[in-house]
Amino acid sequence: MPDNTSPPTRNTRPGLVSLRKRFIWLLAGVVGMFTAGMTLSMVFSVKSNERAEMRLLAVEARQTQANILQSWGYYRELVDNLARDPHLIDLLQVGTPGDLQAWATSRQRLLPNILGLALVSPAGEVYGDASLLRVGPSCQRDLLRHHASESAPLFVHRDVEGLEHVDLVAHVQGLDKQPLGKVFVSFRLAQLKQAIDSAAQPGHVISILDATGTTIVSSGAPNGVMREVRLPLPAMQWQLVVQSSIRHFNDGGLHILAGLLTLAGVLILLLIVVGRLRRPVQQDIQAALDALTHLTRNESAPAIHTRYVEFEHATQDINRIAQQLNDQREQLARLSLTDPLTGLPNRRAFENRFSQAIGLAERNHPVGLVLIDIDHFKGVNDRFGHGVGDQVLLALAQSLKALTRRADIAARLGGDEFAVLLTDLGEHGVNTWYQRLADHFTSELNAYGLDFQTGLSAGHTWLGAVSDDSIDRALVRADHALYQAKARGRSQLVLDADVRGGDAE
Repeated sequence: MPDNTSPPTRNTRPGLVSLRKRFIWLLAGVVGMFTAGMTLSMVFSVKSNERAEMRLLAVEARQTQANILQSWGYYRELVDNLARDPHLIDLLQVGTPGDLQAWATSRQRLLPNILGLALVSPAGEVYGDASLLRVGPSCQRDLLRHHASESAPLFVHRDVEGLEHVDLVAHVQGLDKQPLGKVFVSFRLAQLKQAIDSAAQPGHVISILDATGTTIVSSGAPNGVMREVRLPLPAMQWQLVVQSSIRHFNDGGLHILAGLLTLAGVLILLLIVVGRLRRPVQQDIQAALDALTHLTRNESAPAIHTRYVEFEHATQDINRIAQQLNDQREQLARLSLTDPLTGLPNRRAFENRFSQAIGLAERNHPVGLVLIDIDHFKGVNDRFGHGVGDQVLLALAQSLKALTRRADIAARLGGDEFAVLLTDLGEHGVNTWYQRLADHFTSELNAYGLDFQTGLSAGHTWLGAVSDDSIDRALVRADHALYQAKARGRSQLVLDADVRGGDAE
């Protein structure tokens, strides 16, 4: 009898899920999402890039506008300050054309960044030799043509290649508000060109246009279709234009195809790549954290080095920012030891240097402390204003810088009080140095155009003149000698030993 028994069938328990099917569906979903995501990403990326580019362009334009207006405000204020010079008002009323030309020539030497400077009559005629004052024929024609204008427009001249410039004019009025003349100053367009070149980002073009739309200066020429941002420059009645090229994406289909072809490899390599990237990325992050830790401790941050070219620009930026912070910290340290007006060391720097000078005196090196005061300085401020007073302080500072040796130190202690430490000079040498300083100070006043009479009173003491000498004791002795110099008629140097000898008598 035949055996009709069939092999037992394998029953599948209901409710089980096929991993294979889920993986296939997951893979299909990843492929679909990857394709759709790449397409949407390209669309959104183009739109986002356009918006981001416009935002960056607007930020770049605003920053450039602020920089140009700030620089222009400096030049405008410079010309206006020249026009408000009290000495200039007197000179325009009673001075000869030669005096007016000499005034303009002296200001040209003090302001090296300008091209031409001259004094102009109310009718627009230049006082003195126009060629010597670097006032070209076109500048003279514009001065004559617009002599009646209260606020003459800005004139751009390109007559001579390499000497392109823009003219500024400020009116000079007498006490009765009657026009006495004008101050004419011309500045090179190259300075504006340099400003916009340094502000322009790669691939961007920055231009300055006048009221007619004519280009005054530009960082380059537009190439192709450009997007742009325009901002006014009201102080000059010009317009700032910042442009960037519009990039078109024509290879979207190829990008999607390349994405689909690489999808299988991405899925396989994903875990491997993540595993291999994890440790080096953590090392780079740790290096960045170490650099930040050093910065928070006011220490120099070690340079960060990465093994991936993709991180190279980021690490370079971090290293650059860390170096900038370190440089700024060093600059702040220098500024804390420098007088902001004169550029001389301040009292703190003087006190830091004093211990070294005491050490030299203890090793039998003659070290003299000279305390200097400007005669009648308060009267100068009261009569001529603090601006002129600052010029007097600068004149003394320039004289001290010119006559102070490397081994010496000259510092501004405050107000019109200056202190100098002179090393390895005898009494005769200190007296000779003081006379040279007084003569140089007078010459500096003349260079600033300050013709009032003032001098320098000074008190001198030797470090180590008493046992256990200190900065306070030395300054008291020098101040006592300075007081005697003023009591004896000012404009002289008095040694504290002479004062103490006289007191003893």
